[in-house]
Amino acid sequence: MLERPLLVIVLSTSLGLIGAVSYAWASWTTETLISVDKRTEVMATQIEYIKLEMEKAYGGNVQAYNAE
Repeated sequence: MLERPLLVIVLSTSLGLIGAVSYAWASWTTETLISVDKRTEVMATQIEYIKLEMEKAYGGNVQAYNAE
């Protein structure tokens, strides 16, 4: 008699834990990807600024180090 309610409790708890862990993982992943995307955008802006300043300083003759 007690076995069925106990089984329901164990299954419900297991599914709840799996759902909570999945939600936490998805939240962390989303937050991390947004953070990386923002940092990438900032770096791209800084690189563009440096490139423009180098073009001003060297008269527009800026080439890549490994350009052939």
